[in-house]
Amino acid sequence: MHALFDDAGKFLAGRILSEAESSAQIELDSGKRVKVKAANILLKFDKPAPAELLAQARETAASIELPLAWEFAPEDEFGFADLAREYFSANAPVAEQAGMLLALYEAPHYFRRAGKGRFRKAPAEILQQALAAIEKKKQVQAQIEAWAAELAAGRCPQPIREQLYKILFRPDKNAPEYKAVVEASRAAHQAP
Repeated sequence: MHALFDDAGKFLAGRILSEAESSAQIELDSGKRVKVKAANILLKFDKPAPAELLAQARETAASIELPLAWEFAPEDEFGFADLAREYFSANAPVAEQAGMLLALYEAPHYFRRAGKGRFRKAPAEILQQALAAIEKKKQVQAQIEAWAAELAAGRCPQPIREQLYKILFRPDKNAPEYKAVVEASRAAHQAP
């Protein structure tokens, strides 16, 4: 018998050596043995092997469409296995359940954690704000990379030229202009 468990935010799987009422002794693939509280054990399964399950779960998690899963999710608190059965099929295999767990855990803007293996759907307005913020952050990062490439090529973009003394002597380290200068400096292996 194998188990998938939560170890301080990381999901690990291993073979159950012994079980008591409130904990279990689990051997990881590395040979390390860990004592896990029963509340932290999220799935018990026979097949596949623990390492294979985690690999399949990562593949499945990457293929899950989060907006669609958000639509399928119930309004009140739910478990990852319930959503996996709703999203995939009524008899979702263990790899799909584990994949759903990883996908939900890595998408806090869609699903808030409500306990061990339990989640709650994020409200629509908060989800829209989070997605807008993520998109804005991607655009700022693209702008930083473009400026850094220009700086590395020996040209100074206008927004950076306007703040040159501020960037060099009294920088706002959160400003995209400063980040572009630092990134270009690292890429060129030269001081700003």
